[in-house]
Amino acid sequence: MKNIAAILAGGSGKRMGEELPKQFLKVQGKTILEYSLDVFENHPLIDEMIVVLPNEFVGKLDQFIDLSLYNKLKAQLPGGSERYLSTLAALRYYSDEYDANILFHDAARPMITQEIVSNVLYALNQFEAVCVAIPSTDTVIETSESGFIKHYPKRSTLVNAQTPQAFNIKIIKKAFSLAMQDTGFFTTDDCSIVHKYLPEFPIKIVPGSPNNLKVTNPIDLEFIINQVNK
Repeated sequence: MKNIAAILAGGSGKRMGEELPKQFLKVQGKTILEYSLDVFENHPLIDEMIVVLPNEFVGKLDQFIDLSLYNKLKAQLPGGSERYLSTLAALRYYSDEYDANILFHDAARPMITQEIVSNVLYALNQFEAVCVAIPSTDTVIETSESGFIKHYPKRSTLVNAQTPQAFNIKIIKKAFSLAMQDTGFFTTDDCSIVHKYLPEFPIKIVPGSPNNLKVTNPIDLEFIINQVNK
């Protein structure tokens, strides 16, 4: 079965306070996007990659990275104003593909490792949906709409979701098809769509890493620099 990596790099990254989207910022001589591209390009079980970009950057990746290094990269696709629209763009590109696994990874998580990718692919041999996650180390509080503590969930059952989130492509297509018929649909997470619209399919949790954080604020770049320099 074909294994596809869809790298979602469609965000604007406004919280970084930079003119360029964060995925194009350089850390130790490489763009943030390249760190993810390198992992998937060099993983022996990944067959091909696509990248979803802000509309104005589609077809312009060669201005930021050396595309000759990425033989598995098949397409640059325009994303959307919300994350799920970038996922949809990838699924539309593969509208005729029904015998594949697809891994959705946030380009803003440059410290993804080949080990995590391997564990995700292994889990996909048994399950149709896989979520990378790490245990929650903070106390998480559910609040009321008026701003008061409502409930303390049991921390031992809580995890923080990361990416990749991976699926048998037929399952995620079906889940999105059902979601698009729901007038109240909104999500920031691909696994939540399967969980809500195809609850009969269990979603396997695969251990992630604290290093696999999402670059959101300038201070996160310092963390990434320290990791690269180790």
